[in-house]
Amino acid sequence: MNKFLKITIFSIFVVGTGIIYQNFYRPSEIGPAEASGNVVEINMRVLENQWTFEPNEIRIQPGDKVILHIFNEDSYDHGFAVEAFGVNHRLFPKRETKIDFVASKKGTFNFYCSIPCGEGHYKQTGMFIVE
Repeated sequence: MNKFLKITIFSIFVVGTGIIYQNFYRPSEIGPAEASGNVVEINMRVLENQWTFEPNEIRIQPGDKVILHIFNEDSYDHGFAVEAFGVNHRLFPKRETKIDFVASKKGTFNFYCSIPCGEGHYKQTGMFIVE
């Protein structure tokens, strides 16, 4: 049998099983949420010398576009990261940073400071809840 024919048959098999899985077996909760068209703007602060985000809990709906305005009150850098949405930004001192992304998954996700910043760095966390 010709090797190109074998490769073609194998490719058709792989694509076919992927389509069958996608349409009949994949649980709906692991797929991306459809865009809702809503835009949610949230003002946040990194409290000076407290290693805390204010607010430290954010609740939104799946598919919402989130625009965060984070003001770093400290005189040194911090970071803001939510791994589930591919967000990781540096927060410069005494400045506001704008971060936008789409909350494409349901669930509860941690956000945290992604730049080592001092003794309270590992406590600088919060919850991002997509209901």
